[in-house]
Amino acid sequence: MADRVDTETLRTLPTLSRLPTWQFDVIAEFTETLTFKKGARLLERGSDDGNTYYLVGGKVALVGDDGHREMFEADPKQDPRLLANLRPRIVDVEAAGRATAFRIPDLLLDPVDCNGATAADQAGPPSAELRLPFDLYRDLKNNDPGVLPSLPDTAVRIQIAIGDETSTAGSIARLLATDPAMAAKLIRIANSALYGGRTPVDTCTGAIVRLGLRTTSKLVLGFALSEVFRTRNQALRQRMKRLWNHSIDIAATCFVLAREVSGMDPEEALLAGLIHDVGAIAVLSSATRYPRLAANPDRLERTIACLSGDVGAMILREWNFPAALAASTRNAEAWLRENIGKADLTDLVIVAQVHDRLHRKAIDQLPPIDKISAVARVLGQDATPEKSVGIMNQAAYFAESLRSVLRH
Repeated sequence: MADRVDTETLRTLPTLSRLPTWQFDVIAEFTETLTFKKGARLLERGSDDGNTYYLVGGKVALVGDDGHREMFEADPKQDPRLLANLRPRIVDVEAAGRATAFRIPDLLLDPVDCNGATAADQAGPPSAELRLPFDLYRDLKNNDPGVLPSLPDTAVRIQIAIGDETSTAGSIARLLATDPAMAAKLIRIANSALYGGRTPVDTCTGAIVRLGLRTTSKLVLGFALSEVFRTRNQALRQRMKRLWNHSIDIAATCFVLAREVSGMDPEEALLAGLIHDVGAIAVLSSATRYPRLAANPDRLERTIACLSGDVGAMILREWNFPAALAASTRNAEAWLRENIGKADLTDLVIVAQVHDRLHRKAIDQLPPIDKISAVARVLGQDATPEKSVGIMNQAAYFAESLRSVLRH
């Protein structure tokens, strides 16, 4: 349950006490006060939802993977206590009684401009790079279509229908028939090198039967995303096109890599690749409101790099995408990320990005490959140059198939 924030208590947080008024006001506007009953789980081990949590009342248990429980209690005489802030989180956090916590979006809590300056460093008005994430957050929360369009209605209806156990290939096909362009894409991909059988299919029902409902669901979302990368703004059109082509390359590489990892869903991996840069769309669209920033390509690219992960994860949460997909978007270039356990979607996206940069010979900003632990988690003992060459060759082939299907 979420309530209005107690701004007086919020001001006691050491991280907020010295912030300029304009920044604190936006944080106060979007900080939530959450209340939990005994036994409720506040945070899950291995998660990264893009928020920072402070315990402001009650008691919680921090539960490790070995079952060890450490109690953590709010003290009204002291500042609210930061909860499990390592990412991905290394413990579960459960309410040991009624508990209250602040939830603050990371995007607002730790903004930096493209030169690494924070709001506290600037004596005068905030730079465009610092102001932009706050404006973006407010616009996205208000569903401003000028920042990011909604997913097409057909895609949303199909997701709901596929979640209904009574749905059949025929009923889903009838829904798809209301969007002929999306239906044509599904048939094309069912007949493509990725999924094609010996006998071509020529109907939506046949395509859905071949692909299965789960795969159809992921692919339809992917098709819908191609529309999100469109813009009427002439100045942004070429940049959007480059973003989309890059996303297809990463999606194809994720698809290939997922086939190398036991238990990984290739279609979910493909979707993770397609959406990993969705935040850059919103940053680009919003940057047009800051003429000096928009007119400086270097500053704009650095701003996109700073913000796109957090913004993308926020967008996916607003769209009700699974948490794992939001996390993979937020951490797509977290090269030194350490993950607990086996490879996950974020690892796949990171390794796909590494291979893409190797292919483009753009490795100047990459750490040494042996320091990128995701590579070992995804490829294991097969993490060799020869293996990488094979992955890049397969990914290039699949990327062309995707482009043929999606035809942006």
